[in-house]
Amino acid sequence: MEILVIGAGAVGSYFGAALALAGHDVTFGVRDEARSSIGSTGIRLRGPRGDFHVERVKHTDNPALASGAHIVLSTVKLYDATASAEQWRIPIERARAVISLQNGVDGVQRILAGAPNSLVYGGLAFVSGQSDGHGSVEYLSDMSALTFGGRDAPSNEALVKFAACFNGRQNPLLVKLEMVDDIAVSQWAKFLALATNAALTCLVRRGAGVIYHDEDLLRLARKSIDEIVEVAHAEGIALQEEHRTRALEMLRGLPPTMVASMHHDLVAGRRLELDGLSGLVSRMGHRHGIDTQFHDFAYACLKPHQSGMS
Repeated sequence: MEILVIGAGAVGSYFGAALALAGHDVTFGVRDEARSSIGSTGIRLRGPRGDFHVERVKHTDNPALASGAHIVLSTVKLYDATASAEQWRIPIERARAVISLQNGVDGVQRILAGAPNSLVYGGLAFVSGQSDGHGSVEYLSDMSALTFGGRDAPSNEALVKFAACFNGRQNPLLVKLEMVDDIAVSQWAKFLALATNAALTCLVRRGAGVIYHDEDLLRLARKSIDEIVEVAHAEGIALQEEHRTRALEMLRGLPPTMVASMHHDLVAGRRLELDGLSGLVSRMGHRHGIDTQFHDFAYACLKPHQSGMS
């Protein structure tokens, strides 16, 4: 398949490299081709399942040169989703399916705001990694999966083909692909842990081993999850008690030093995805008359850092 991966950060590089290793025709859409190093150095992945090097990497900053892609994976930061969709509107609107792999739960809406005539599906990237910005990614755990879909996903031939793209092919990174009908429930289920971990690791400035094994901080994690569940229910998302339990179990099982990607951005002085995480919970809570005290607090405390140091 011809696949366009927009963004060459940790998520884009990891899954783009996995697809290239499996023999698919992968092109990376980058912001500035002249400043991108992946054309000369390729992509290197280092982690518990081994080290991998994709030497020849196609990349471009010209949307017209990527207009033949069957599938587009949008992996840019949440705050860049709309502007990126506007920039890459030609290949996005010509593609047979676009998968939003942004953090949070409103990536699809943000992409549609920039490319309104596109077939966009929600998606979830399960990988923990950190990019050095020069084509090298360190992946930190055995998480290696993409979940994507929507109501009409099973009738989209390109999406069905993509779901089977590792069948009979090399898959050294052990990527698992899953297509689901109700992607919203899957997104909100992940959001329980994602938004909680982003807020707490940024506020506490310590890893999961400290936060989710301290009774006072664990109480805050439970409150965060409870607020998101209540907001989700008000939005018509059918989260169950098991989702609440699994989110907390997942957080407690994270490697001791692991922090959220937003924590890395905060420490580096980069822009934060805060508006689409605690900010989103806070806004939706206020709209529905729900008390979101924890996320109100997290948003207010971290808001001065939202635009980074620039």
